[in-house]
Amino acid sequence: MEVHRCRFVEYQPAACNTLDFTPPSVSVPRLACGRANGNIEIWDPRHKYRLEKIIPGGANMSVEALVWSHQTVLTDTDDYDTPEELEAAKKRQLAEKPRLFTSGLNPYIVEWDTVELRAERFVDSNGGAIWCMAVNSIGTILAAGCEDGAVRLFDIADGNLEFMRAFEKQKGRVLSIAWTSDDNSIVTGSSHSNITMWDVKTGRAKKRMTVDRIKKEDTLVWSIASLPNGIIVSGDSLGNVMFWQASSGTLQQSFKAHGADILTVVASRNGQRVYTAGVDRQIVAFKVVDVTDEKKSKKNTNSGKVNGNEIINNQGRLKWVIAGNRRYHSHDIRALALHDDRNVDSLVSGGVDVQLIAVPAADFPNLIQNKLPPCPQKDLISVSKSKRLMMCTFFNSVVVWRLGKAISNHDGDSASADPQLVEPQQAVLELKLKDENYLTSGALSEDGQWIAVADIENVKLFRIREDPQSPGQLKVKKQARLQNALAAYLNSEEVIGAHHVIFTPGSDRLIIATTDSRILVCSLLKWESGDFEVLCEFQDHRDSKTLNAKRQIGTLTSMTISADGQWLATADHLNRINVFNLDSLKPHVKLPVSKTPCTAISFNPYRPNDLLVALASNEFYIYDVEKKRHTEWSQKNAHNLPKYFLELRDRIMGVAYNPAQPDNMIVYGSTYLCSVDLTRGTGERNSISSLSKRKDADKQAELISQKRKDNKNEDEVYGKSGLVKAAKNKFGESNFLVSNKYQQILYTGFVDANEMVVVERPKFSMLEKLPPSFYKPHFGT
Repeated sequence: MEVHRCRFVEYQPAACNTLDFTPPSVSVPRLACGRANGNIEIWDPRHKYRLEKIIPGGANMSVEALVWSHQTVLTDTDDYDTPEELEAAKKRQLAEKPRLFTSGLNPYIVEWDTVELRAERFVDSNGGAIWCMAVNSIGTILAAGCEDGAVRLFDIADGNLEFMRAFEKQKGRVLSIAWTSDDNSIVTGSSHSNITMWDVKTGRAKKRMTVDRIKKEDTLVWSIASLPNGIIVSGDSLGNVMFWQASSGTLQQSFKAHGADILTVVASRNGQRVYTAGVDRQIVAFKVVDVTDEKKSKKNTNSGKVNGNEIINNQGRLKWVIAGNRRYHSHDIRALALHDDRNVDSLVSGGVDVQLIAVPAADFPNLIQNKLPPCPQKDLISVSKSKRLMMCTFFNSVVVWRLGKAISNHDGDSASADPQLVEPQQAVLELKLKDENYLTSGALSEDGQWIAVADIENVKLFRIREDPQSPGQLKVKKQARLQNALAAYLNSEEVIGAHHVIFTPGSDRLIIATTDSRILVCSLLKWESGDFEVLCEFQDHRDSKTLNAKRQIGTLTSMTISADGQWLATADHLNRINVFNLDSLKPHVKLPVSKTPCTAISFNPYRPNDLLVALASNEFYIYDVEKKRHTEWSQKNAHNLPKYFLELRDRIMGVAYNPAQPDNMIVYGSTYLCSVDLTRGTGERNSISSLSKRKDADKQAELISQKRKDNKNEDEVYGKSGLVKAAKNKFGESNFLVSNKYQQILYTGFVDANEMVVVERPKFSMLEKLPPSFYKPHFGT
């Protein structure tokens, strides 16, 4: 088998600037990650974390602060006549979805629609750039720290986003902010070496605390946390972690815990654990311990209490100690997020090295970390098999390559029958878009004649043709009338955006999933006359029959079309999977809703009625859409998948099918490929003869690997498949054969029989694009 091992796709994720979990009052937790390019990722922490959605960013839209809000109280209880009505209203209030707010290096606070994945509203702070934000415990007031040194409050109760008032200005910008547990005070850290406690009612400073300075230069208080036991924790640019007594404003303890700036501090809800991280790449955990013996504790009966929790008194009964530290990242850690509910129990970190790492918080630093895939778990790659073209959708551009060619050497030595590259891959088209919003989807048609791209405001279609002035290169011409046709069909003067676009295998139709979850089927047959007819519209993911239609709208996460062009399958974030008949242009079947989220759907090109549905637990099943039931293989084996396969950390991203082996499929994730033979059950082992054949192939592979050690141009290597060759990297004795040869996989597919395309983005390639990390010399060197 020949493999196009493509490492030339230079997709570069942005640094993680901020992290935040939904409040404890939210029944289904989510983690939001704000990145330096403006993208906002929403992760589901269940099932070892799953990337659920990406809210696209744009040019100059860096996310510097991000916070969830969930209102837990009723602001007006006089509208209810009976206690029963009041109690029912409280339950409805708690059932409302959380709200997401962000800010960047501009004066705006933006609230995001997490269903349509676009900005819902914004407000100007009138105080310059917003460096930090925090929401009070009941979710009714948002506090923002601004460039001009003032704290500004915004009313966010009952769906509002309105300016309330500003506090007195202080010297230096406000870099960090936190509410006290009683919501009566706000604590801020500034760029002028100060920590200030503010009275929320008056907007005036109650206490000021000064951190250490060196040579009278200002120290930056990058991070602050307020504990329920009356302790304030600060992290500054000198690497000091300081514990302050809020009631008196005095310093209780100080640790030189880091070798450089501390950029983030988080604390547990009970105030017994604190985690800090920063430029030195180290995460440090602190915990409270009792340093007195039983006799002294009996004598010492005057220990103070705040909110039922003991605090550090003058005799030092309770003190903070360093509980452990670890270095998971290669560069600065800019953000930490902690969710200490026992069902989640996660400490998540992220920073300049673009990767998120989740570890169990209660056992930190003893357990192995979970490295989340840094690249989006959706198809960035689109392939035209007939034209041997491959397209990658970047943030604001698309690039098309023509795949290379190789020939095999047959000199009688089986070990030397290694394909030799005779024609490397070639970039034939680069299309840069001028829109401010980043792309949400891109598709290349099978005949290589069309490119479609979409963002939250536009859907654009381009016709591809050969460039007469540059042989081998391609040119595009925009089909502007498509946007007019979409606007006319929807009877809307507003711009039309989409989350997904995909062509039918015949390249004669374009399927568009709009931001409001409409599915449009558009004909391309009359493109020469500029007529783009919308043949039909499916609204099955909208549930518009309910009283509150918006709450039931599902964000489409996946779309796939069968090889014969008859079936269209779609999945949304509410775990609903619908199948539509593109011949009759009518809905066909709704699959049973699973409690486990779906991560990928794919039709088998050689059994066009078979739809594979992959779940976040790494389970999958195959559904016969025509017979409206599970296939025979799925009925027997879907609930008996191998344990080692289910325990893989990365979720299933997609499926590839080899034309030479139509009964075999390759399921892949970010760090593995898994070969599954559909003619055998999950518990059946490979025969002795097949095992001996693999041993012979492994011996040949060792000889081939020795010859390849001197091959410097590894990005263009075309060799044997890792499923057979990489004996040391594969495992699994049943029908599931797993290989870890390829890492950070963006796409896997076949362009011809025994000719596979694997697109990788190795971690070392991403790190090469980053600035140098922090280095501190030891022993004076």
